[in-house]
Amino acid sequence: MKKNLIKTFFLAFILLINQTIGIAQHRVHLKNGSQIVGKLLKSDASSVSIQTIDQSIWVFTNSEIQRVDTLGQNFGKATYKRKGFVNYTELGPLAMSNRASNGVTTSAFSFQTTNGYRFNPLLYLGIGVGADLYAVQTFVPVVLSVRGDLSTTSAKIPFYFVEGGYSINATSNDVPTIKYQGGATFAVGLGIKLLFQENNGFLLGLGYRYQESSVTEKLQKSTEVFNRLSIRVGFSF
Repeated sequence: MKKNLIKTFFLAFILLINQTIGIAQHRVHLKNGSQIVGKLLKSDASSVSIQTIDQSIWVFTNSEIQRVDTLGQNFGKATYKRKGFVNYTELGPLAMSNRASNGVTTSAFSFQTTNGYRFNPLLYLGIGVGADLYAVQTFVPVVLSVRGDLSTTSAKIPFYFVEGGYSINATSNDVPTIKYQGGATFAVGLGIKLLFQENNGFLLGLGYRYQESSVTEKLQKSTEVFNRLSIRVGFSF
């Protein structure tokens, strides 16, 4: 089951990369100052239509257009915002075989949103909060996120991320003799951003996720560690 899920994510990733090669070919400069980058579908004496990377189709009359540039496969640096506030919102499975103390094979799903500031392409600092839903426990991680874009010259931007912090254990428990506690969490990985414009883009990342927790039952405390392959999809804006 997990192998099929991972394979599906990778196939979707490859398809997105293949589609991107032919999309980012033109930039339409509008008289109101906006810019639209994508695949030029039609250009005649009355209007221009262009398809962006998210498959949206925009149609503009020639009276709205200042000029149209040909870019080939490159967005160019003009549409990339090198500094400013950025939000990353991502979700996905936390895969790998792992067993809890009671012998139950756990599965997990993660959601996280991060707000912060990009100082330059290689350095972004933000605070992230989310929810990690395991089969037997639920965590609310609060992390410091460090990210960076490794290239800014095309629509396909590779990036890294490193995160660390503490997860609150939010597991619902009806047994008074059992107490769940959170612990340290850490994540590291690489990914690719398919840029729409400035900060806006589709994200796909792959990394490692570490999570500590403890369970106290009848005054006996045991520590659990969750090691996961993290697969993330989401958006930045």
